[in-house]
Amino acid sequence: MTNLGIALLMTVVFAAAIATAIFVSIHNGRDAPRKGPDGIKLTADEATGRELFAKTCSTCHTLMAVNAVGRIGPDLDVLKPSKAFVLYAIKNGFAQGQGQMPAGISDVASFVAAVAGH
Repeated sequence: MTNLGIALLMTVVFAAAIATAIFVSIHNGRDAPRKGPDGIKLTADEATGRELFAKTCSTCHTLMAVNAVGRIGPDLDVLKPSKAFVLYAIKNGFAQGQGQMPAGISDVASFVAAVAGH
């Protein structure tokens, strides 16, 4: 093989490697918000629920999927509540009767049910 052939081959291999790296970076960046603990792939609603949980629930509840270590509400990793239970708790404003939990957050319930205990 001539020097020109080797240079061309190296250019093609280098371009393919760069293209692969770019594709993987874009793909991983797009899916990062949808990755949960233990390889769980979150739905779009669950990913939204993770954001809402981090903003509104993590000060009171423990849930390792968002690195939340709340000391007021129950440890959701231990409780492992179903979506229906989380919806019930939110809707009825548990929090020792104070009604402090936001109502109508189905995405949060989906997220907690999917990741609690993982």
